[in-house]
Parts: sequence; C-alpha cells; structure tokens
Amino acid sequence: MATSLNTEAETPPADWVERFVSDIPSAVALFDRELRYIAANASWLNAFGLTSRVLVGQRHQELDPRAGNFVELQRRALGGEIVEHCELSEGTNARHRVVSARPRRSLEGEILGVVAMMHEIPVEATEKTLREFEDGLTGLAGRHRFMAAVESALTATGAPRRRTAVFLVDIDNFKGVNDLYGTRTGDRVLTTIANRLVAGTRSRRPAPSRPAAPSKPVEGDTVARLGADEFGIVLGGAAPNSKDAASFARRLLQLIADPIVVGDQRIRLTANVGYVITSAAHASEDDVLRDLDAAVQESKARGPNNATAWEPSLTTAVGQRLALLDQMRRALDEGEFVMHYQPIFRLSDGHIVGAEALLRWNHPSDGLVAPAAFLPVLEESGLIVPVGGWIMREVVRQMRIWQMLYGRDIIDWVSINVSARQFNDPDLLLSTLRDLDEGGFPLNKLKLEITESAVMRDPEMTRSVLNQLQELGIRVAVDDFGTGYSALGALRHYPVDTIKIDRGFTSRIKTDDGKELVLALMRIARVYGADVVAEGIETTPQREILQAANCGFGQGYLFAKPMDGSFFGAYALTHLVQGGAGR
Repeated sequence: MATSLNTEAETPPADWVERFVSDIPSAVALFDRELRYIAANASWLNAFGLTSRVLVGQRHQELDPRAGNFVELQRRALGGEIVEHCELSEGTNARHRVVSARPRRSLEGEILGVVAMMHEIPVEATEKTLREFEDGLTGLAGRHRFMAAVESALTATGAPRRRTAVFLVDIDNFKGVNDLYGTRTGDRVLTTIANRLVAGTRSRRPAPSRPAAPSKPVEGDTVARLGADEFGIVLGGAAPNSKDAASFARRLLQLIADPIVVGDQRIRLTANVGYVITSAAHASEDDVLRDLDAAVQESKARGPNNATAWEPSLTTAVGQRLALLDQMRRALDEGEFVMHYQPIFRLSDGHIVGAEALLRWNHPSDGLVAPAAFLPVLEESGLIVPVGGWIMREVVRQMRIWQMLYGRDIIDWVSINVSARQFNDPDLLLSTLRDLDEGGFPLNKLKLEITESAVMRDPEMTRSVLNQLQELGIRVAVDDFGTGYSALGALRHYPVDTIKIDRGFTSRIKTDDGKELVLALMRIARVYGADVVAEGIETTPQREILQAANCGFGQGYLFAKPMDGSFFGAYALTHLVQGGAGR
C-alpha cells in the first residue's frame, strides 16, 4: 500500500529568525550606522560578559573597556570594507578572539550598519589550527599569520628588537572584475597577483647561483592575503632605508599594473600601497596595522596607483577623516545635503538650455562647506554611492517642481556628476534610474557626466554600462575632456552625447597653444557627433573665441554662479521671457 506524503511546507514560527541566529554557535551582533547595538545572540553576550537588558542602543566600547581594535574594525566595515579573520587585540591569555565584520546593506545598497561575527581559538593552537587561517585560494598566509609575523618582527623575548618594513597593497575596483568576468576569472586574477607578489618579494634579494622556482618567499618574509582584494607583506631581516622601501613599494605597484591574461581576457588593474618602517612608536602589531591603514587611505586620497610611506601626521589625518565621515553620514540622514544648479547656455543666442547639478553640504553650524573639503572623503569611503542615489532622486524631484511651476520646456536637461566609484560599481546607479523610469519621469531630461579617466579605466565594463544607460534613454557627457587625451580615440566606441572641455583649457584659450588645443578637442568632438560644452567661461574674450569656433554651449561665472533650486527656476524663467540674456 502506497504511503501518502504530506507535501505542504511547514510554516516557520514567527520568531524563527531570532531563534535561528541564537542557535548559531558563532557569536553574532548587529550594529546601526552609529555603531550602536541593535541585537546580539547568546554566544556574543557570553563571550563579552554582556546582558541583553542593557545592550540595545549602546556602543561596544561603552560596555566593554577592553574593546581594543574592535571599534576600528567596525568603522572599516561601515566604510564598505569586508573585514575577515582579524584578531582582537583584547584577547585573554587563554584564547584568541577572531572577528569578521561586513557592512549591513539595504536592498538599494545603502549601508545601514555593521554585522560582526566572532569565534575564539586557543593560544596554544597547533600548526594545523593556524593553517586554517591561511588563504585557501592563493596559498598565502592569512591575516592571523600576518599579524603574528609583525609581532614576531617587533619583539624578541619581550624586548624591542629591530626596525621592520611592512607593506599593505590594496587593489582598486576588484569587485568590478568579478562582476564583469565572473568569480572564476576573478580567482585566477587573485592567484596571479599572489604569485607576482611572492616572486617580487623573493627577487628583492640577490638571485641564487642556480635558477630555481621556489613557491614561497625568502625565509623571514611573509606575504599574506588579508581580505578580498588586500595583501600584506612583512620583510624579514633589517628594514630597508626609506629610499629602498619607496623603490620596493613602486615595484609592487608595477607588479599589479602589468596586464593579467586570463583566457581571452587581458585585464589591467591598479592598486594603492601604504607602508611603514616601524619605530619606537609601534609597540604592538595593532599600532602597525593602524598606521598601515592610515598610509593606504592617504594613498587612495591621492588617486589610483600611488605608494605612501606612513608618517605620524597621517594617523592624525585619518582620525579627522573618520570624524568627517561620521558627520557626513549624519548629514545624509538629517537632510543636510542640498543641490545647487549652474546654468548652461547656448552660446549662439544666450538661451539657458540646461544646468549642472552640484552637491553642497549645508552644515548646521559651519554653513555651506566647500566641496573640496568633503567630496574626496565621500568618494574614497564609498559613501558617495548612497549619496549619489539621493542626488538622482533629488534632482528629479526638483525638475518636477520646475515643470509644474514653469512648464515642461523650462530647460532641456540637467547634468548629474557620476563619480568613478559609482560608475565602476553601477548596480545602485542603474537600479535608481530604473525606479525613476518606472515612476514616469522622462529620463532623457537627465545627462550623466562621467570623467574621461573613469570611462577609460575598464573599456569592457564601460561599454556595458553605457549601453544600459542608452537603453534607458539617458544621455552621457564625458567630463574633463582632454585631461586624458592619449586615449581620446577610444571614445568613438562609446555612445557619448556631449563632451565637456575642462576649465583648465578654457582658462588658457587666449594663448596660441591653448586656443589650438581647444579647437583640436572640438574637432574631435565633432567627429564623434557630440555636442560641446566649455566649462569655466569667466571673461568675454573667452566666450567670443568659443562662439567664433562654433562651440555649442558654455557655463561659467561670466554667465552665472551655481544657485539653489528655487532661485534657479525663477532665473531660468526670466531668461526664457527675455529671449536669452546670456549673450
């Protein structure tokens, strides 16, 4: 007799998520944007001696005076980094505590806080246990062994021993490789990078008398994979002098920059390197890691493919940047960011045809903060991604108000600047635009300004993203056109609507060389069938030269400074009624 089966799915209890998390053997905790506790499971509470009754709304360091480097790990995760297998500096004599932390994101990609996991291992761990902290993909040491190597280099039988050189290599935009080519290709890229770093570290010493192909670096050196796209190197022996350390750091950059061939793909990457030559200021491995992070952050702030040596002022600067970043997260939550709009004129008749949307920060006590003071921190921290989504929605909201008050044809378009980080990690950007499209807003009223360097960084990904934008009806402008002119010919392969001539060229247009360069850039733009907007027009002679050269559009202080949305609407209406007053 056949047995009937009940195929109806069992309905989980209402508190199944809470019960599931509580049953996980690893310690788990959730934190909000202010790094205050939201929840933690029993394993976490027991590990730190906390109680759920006083937990929610408190910061970890307020409850545990031995917080050590945990706060720094939280901040790294809040900045968008995935931190894996990092040992807490407050571990007891009997056990090591190893933490992983990652950003907790909304469905739209906005960082809402941090999720942290922790487990403990005995100090007397065997070699087999330590191998569990090696990187399974590349075969390199993991973070645990890296930190142990730093500690070993700093001390011997408890006494300071010698100076040590430690390097941190951070790969730029590696997520884009996985997104474009797939994780299998990404893994092969990482393996290639690991092999190059080992070979490059080994070859800094005199070559052996007979050729060899060792798979490990020189004895005493440690090459480690510290995260998804981050590598660390501890050099054995006495630390090199500052000149040799700088030379070695530049060599590491070149090892990353050389093309990586995977199948039919030829992949180019850049990186940033920070390095420390330890001193009396580095009493522990945590001091070294803190200063390495400071050096890498400074290197990123200078742009891709830089190497920076740590100096004490950098650690202070990083602390200031973290404080500024906390203020900007609050600014996003509290509505302190505002948009200003600079008119774009048709040079032939002086009519306003568009505007460039510019982000401003209306600080509650300091007033309007200069963009140069906060935009670089937004970019390097990754906060520009959620802020960029807000900018899109805010510009559309403002345009709908203009259309309602002054008519749909008050201006033809608004240009929105898209950062390199947004463009190279475009999921949220495209998702936001699709939402606006579904909401009925005509996306051909938007024009995205993307810098030439961002467009040229990864041609395959650029082509994919620009094609998706074109399908949505979005127009694209290449900003700072001419600053990367060695690659201008490649632009013909992309659907580009507008080319913006950088203000640096406009300012030199009265010189013979400057004028010839601007005219050459305009000829290139016409070959592509693109409109031309000249930025930074500040004098009548500049405007007259551009008009004579049939430059289509211009913007600059000669015509108008950026203004808030309500003033811009009235300003544009006045010019429409007067028939163009920008001549």
